[in-house]
Amino acid sequence: MLLVYLRLHKLQAVFKLKKMKTEQKILTMLKDLKKLVGCRQVLRGLSEDTIRCVVVAEDADGKIKSHLVKTATAKNVKVLYAPTMDWLGRNAGIDVGAATVGFLKSKE
Repeated sequence: MLLVYLRLHKLQAVFKLKKMKTEQKILTMLKDLKKLVGCRQVLRGLSEDTIRCVVVAEDADGKIKSHLVKTATAKNVKVLYAPTMDWLGRNAGIDVGAATVGFLKSKE
């Protein structure tokens, strides 16, 4: 029983560390890259093929989230997940929650 508990605890710690690394990566991207905030803007960017990566809030509406993920996947765009809409909106520089943020491809 103790061995099972220790393995579970270790798995939880690894998962938490991965999640922290992903959140740090998102924060860096939000600070350094040009972005579109909001579902309509991100969907438009995906249709115009100007998005390189999409971040979707885990607590976003299920229909919105599945539509964004499906569209991004069809366009071979990487999808990352933010903990909450409030967290994503605050770190994207807006005063309200954001379901999604899309990072623009660099124009070179």
